[in-house]
Amino acid sequence: MSPSIRASASRRAVAEPVRVWRSRPAIALALLVALVAPAEFIANDRPVLLWRDGALSSPALSRPTERQLGGTLPIPADFQDPAVQALLDRQGAWQLWPPIPHAPDSIAPGMPRPAPAPPYARHWLGTDDQGRDVLARLVWGLRLSLGFGALVSAGAVLLGLLLGAWQGWRGGLVDLVVQRLTEIWSGVPLFFLLLILASAIAPNIWVLAALMGLFFWMGIAGVTRAEFLRLRGQDFVRAATAMGAPAWRIMAVHILPNALAPTLSMAPFLAAGAITTLAGLDLLGLGLMPGTPSLGEALAQARNNLHAPWLAGAALAALGGLLLVLTLLGQRLRDAMDPRLAPPRRVLDPHPLPDPTPGAVLEVRGLELDFGAHRALRGVDLVIRRGEAVALLGDSGSGKSVTALAVCGLPPPQASRIAGAIRLAGAEMLGAPEPRRRALLRDRIGLVFQEPGAALNPLQPVLRQVVQAAATAGLGRAAARAHAAALLDMVGLPDPLARPRALPHQFSGGQLQRAVIAMAIARAPDLLIADEPTASLDADLRGTLLALLDDLRRRLGMALLLITHDVDAARAVAGRILVMQEGRIVAEVPAAALGQTTAPALRRLLDPPSAPPRPPGPPGAAGAPLLRAQGLTVRYPGATRPAIAGIDLVLHRGRTLAVTGPSGCGKTTLALALLRLLPVEGTVRLDGRPLPPGRAWRRRMQVVFQNPATSLSPRLRVGALLAEPLRLHLPHLTAAARTQRIAAALAEVGLDPALAARHPAALSGGQRQRVAIARALIAGPDILLLDEPTSALDRSVEAEVVALLARLQAARGFACLLVTHDRRLVTALADAELRLSAGRIIGHRLLHPPIPETVT
Repeated sequence: MSPSIRASASRRAVAEPVRVWRSRPAIALALLVALVAPAEFIANDRPVLLWRDGALSSPALSRPTERQLGGTLPIPADFQDPAVQALLDRQGAWQLWPPIPHAPDSIAPGMPRPAPAPPYARHWLGTDDQGRDVLARLVWGLRLSLGFGALVSAGAVLLGLLLGAWQGWRGGLVDLVVQRLTEIWSGVPLFFLLLILASAIAPNIWVLAALMGLFFWMGIAGVTRAEFLRLRGQDFVRAATAMGAPAWRIMAVHILPNALAPTLSMAPFLAAGAITTLAGLDLLGLGLMPGTPSLGEALAQARNNLHAPWLAGAALAALGGLLLVLTLLGQRLRDAMDPRLAPPRRVLDPHPLPDPTPGAVLEVRGLELDFGAHRALRGVDLVIRRGEAVALLGDSGSGKSVTALAVCGLPPPQASRIAGAIRLAGAEMLGAPEPRRRALLRDRIGLVFQEPGAALNPLQPVLRQVVQAAATAGLGRAAARAHAAALLDMVGLPDPLARPRALPHQFSGGQLQRAVIAMAIARAPDLLIADEPTASLDADLRGTLLALLDDLRRRLGMALLLITHDVDAARAVAGRILVMQEGRIVAEVPAAALGQTTAPALRRLLDPPSAPPRPPGPPGAAGAPLLRAQGLTVRYPGATRPAIAGIDLVLHRGRTLAVTGPSGCGKTTLALALLRLLPVEGTVRLDGRPLPPGRAWRRRMQVVFQNPATSLSPRLRVGALLAEPLRLHLPHLTAAARTQRIAAALAEVGLDPALAARHPAALSGGQRQRVAIARALIAGPDILLLDEPTSALDRSVEAEVVALLARLQAARGFACLLVTHDRRLVTALADAELRLSAGRIIGHRLLHPPIPETVT
């Protein structure tokens, strides 16, 4: 996605919470609240304002006696009494009456018909069986219901957030115990407790709200717990931990703001549920005191007076309208706070194709896609025939992934308009009925996404997910498991069968990608779409996986669409290569003639700018070791062997040690172990001394994670992200000094200081990685851990980041531990190489003049 698209998407994400309050449900709720909140001034049998004897008062708020009005009786004045009105007329008093001159408990005198009376001029909705005005009671009842719903939902959200956050953050035994207690509590019958309460005391709104809040919090707690469990494993949380942020700050600043969207969007639904429950209790006589103006009491009046249909109509209209407004508001809030949901007003402009191309499994003509005012796709034409392999090649932001998502019927949520023609296996897709479109996608297309960890459910074993994919073909349990075993054997991944309970995080990236491929081919699709399937894999595994895709294509007879920015990957599997630039296909080249092409866009991909030679290290770099690790061992629960075992290494100031090896060998685990982000055995010494307790040492050791999109908290602006290390480790700095340092840090990594006001979503991948580097260096660390810092970037951007890292290390003299599988990166940055396999050291070599004790 291009920077302009990201900026548009970010502005929309920021504007959506504002727009939700301008939506029709929000406006309707605001008008309703404005109407019923001042119920004393809307429906009352006393004047809103009274001017007498040169003084202004409000009888609607404080009921005066007749003696206070100049009469003789010490009883509350009945302003509907002709005698009281005559008394006020003699004094020349002026009165302002409410629009509905009836109180909810006042009995209308002199009605022309017996109660309940049908609607007429004096009582717009009639009266109930006691002669009370129905409209007045509805106004007061709506206010009571809204207030009750707000009390219950506020209490439930607060209690649910606190308990869910604590449960999700602690995890383990705390999570297990609290979850079991919650399940036990959820089995307690609410109505049974209310029966006991009603027999003991006369319940009021506060007692009922407190009691319901004790039950309604469980839904909020469950969602919050799930969000905390999901988010605490994200890279931006790990980065905050490595930065030295305390637990309370990680929860309050990094996790909670990202977990609030699904929890807050539930509040209107909770309020609707509380209002419905209160109405049901009042209808059964278990709620508020008899005679209280409530919607449940209005329903009871309708039930007891079936011969008066206006009572049922008024009660149902009031309750139903209120619940409808709250439900629509909840849906609107959920849609606004969930970026995965499509916008409510997406324009589809299908252009049916008159004649299909013979033998085409996919045909795209004139495909256009808009993100608001920005056009991301500008008339894409694409044809893929059965059994053919086609590569869609281009830089980030060129429109490759957007094209693939549009073909699959999964356009980005910010897409506001889609036009053109998409034909899959001879059937029109764009504008087709939803059931037909879903059936075509399920049966005809298989998807392999770039990040396999995000494509799998982190809480379910890998084998179970493959079995579920196999079962979608209509197979029984045993047949689905046998089919899953055959699929896993086909993709060369027997591990899930040997470890049926292993979760996704217990497999390497290459193994997860094979599992995703097995799921994608479970229904023998006509077309397999692979979106950057090898971007995060090492060179050896990349070639193996590409060969697997090509072999599956030939064996199953399916077509293959490979989305990539890697020319070598495109050349390895594709017969035709289509080059995209700025939303258009600008060149089509046979793979065999790739080297002879003159298309500028393709030449730039074939010959990206190379990184400059590595600058020499600072003088005196060969001094005493800066960091020494001995016997590092990490064991994952349930694993048959340690992730890393007995690793020894030494880092010197100004030098870079590259840790290489195939995917799953323990490279990233080693980096996390050095940062104490995993339980680890062994010793780590900094300047010859063991790491001290506390977090102060973390300023000296910082990390840049592989994926810049997940390593920056999406709810914080760039300025806040860079300010956090300064607040933690340099608290004496003033606000002005912090601002200056942030601007200098952005300029140092080649970014405009004005970007400090943006969210990460408004930046390109290269810009986000530069921000991550600036954050890691802003507090002046001595050691920088780089975990695949360029694997998610295009080659041109990769060269820029490599040059930046080399320049910064030469200027600052920090030590680097570089985790990578890219040989070009090792050549450009490293002084020594440590090679791992299966969690153990299998070799090391010096790439530059030797330094004492570089590797032990």
